[in-house]
Amino acid sequence: MSMGEMLVHLWERTPFLLGGYGYNLLIAALAMAAGTAIGLVVAVARHARAAPLRLAGEVVTSLCRNIPSFVLMFYVAFVFPVEVEWGDTLVQVPLWIKATFALIIPVIGFASDQGGAYLRQKRSGLTDAGAVFVTAWIQYYLIVLMASATASVIGADEVVGRANRVIAVDNSPGFLLLTYSYVCLWFLVSGLGISALVRSLHSARIADR
Repeated sequence: MSMGEMLVHLWERTPFLLGGYGYNLLIAALAMAAGTAIGLVVAVARHARAAPLRLAGEVVTSLCRNIPSFVLMFYVAFVFPVEVEWGDTLVQVPLWIKATFALIIPVIGFASDQGGAYLRQKRSGLTDAGAVFVTAWIQYYLIVLMASATASVIGADEVVGRANRVIAVDNSPGFLLLTYSYVCLWFLVSGLGISALVRSLHSARIADR
């Protein structure tokens, strides 16, 4: 295909690609929500008076923090069932849900560490402890959003997997580079938007002092 034909084809396939990017946003949002909730419980356990709870919290945090999410993708993909029985019906488990579970684990480690820092800051009397936690949370969401692109390795229906299907129409290096650059632009714009939000929160926190 000529460059003009490539651009036209890529524009026509944009809704298809955007649908895949929607899954990336959903995977990251669900992983952050579930991982944060669990991680905060672990953070409280790490600061409990009971030694067994503290030890359990430290072990869980260490495991969640140090296992690569890329490895977890393959682990969850092969260990989790392909389908589950719901009454008399077999329900297929989409691969994007498996990817979400894989990304929940590192978020637990992050939320546990940040939750612990928040508790220490509150006990020290710092008034902006909550703002610090929110800023770090938003930044980590961006990291998880980037990591969601690795879900394509297990066949999840997200933007990189869909981009590969678009590229299959013309396997030329030029079209491959164009398609991936187009997809990367969406992640770049998302990152810039999130970074701008973090800066605005930081400026607001300074102004309130």
